[in-house]
Amino acid sequence: MNARLEITDFLQRAAHGDGGAVDALMPQIYEPLRRLARRQRARESSHTLQTTALVHETYLVLMKQHAAQFDDRAHFYAYVTQVMRHILVDRARRQHALKRQAPADFAAPLNDGQADAVIDVLALDEALHQLASTDARLARVAELKLFAELTNPAIAELLGVNQRTIERDWLKARTFVSGCLLQAG
Repeated sequence: MNARLEITDFLQRAAHGDGGAVDALMPQIYEPLRRLARRQRARESSHTLQTTALVHETYLVLMKQHAAQFDDRAHFYAYVTQVMRHILVDRARRQHALKRQAPADFAAPLNDGQADAVIDVLALDEALHQLASTDARLARVAELKLFAELTNPAIAELLGVNQRTIERDWLKARTFVSGCLLQAG
């Protein structure tokens, strides 16, 4: 049995309440999760969280999601990248809030460009939220391209549309998000 089928099998067993399936699944998906976490962190120049810590926090979130069901491996990884993104954004928000509340002498070390990187993560998250309020599918396509780094065919299959639709959606989403980021900057 190949690794993809085993992962799908473990996901289905875990969805039906088999706790041992989750324990057996983690060693198989740990390295792919680390790769996803490294990609997520590569986009974030402030590096608010180490790769291993991001994987572990993601695992903790997954363990709390007993009712989560995944159709297949792609759906699972799309969900995981969304969880990682939310963890990084929440952490950036907390750091940004601390920076605003900190005394002037405490905030000085953050002025070496690190604070701007936190704002960039928050600006990207805000742009994706604005896009979602306008068109949820465009926001989902952007999220899957930017964070999960899925290919157009994979996104098309996941969302149940054709590949050409994803290409058009990505063009629209990229334009919208770029415009929001330019306004925020």
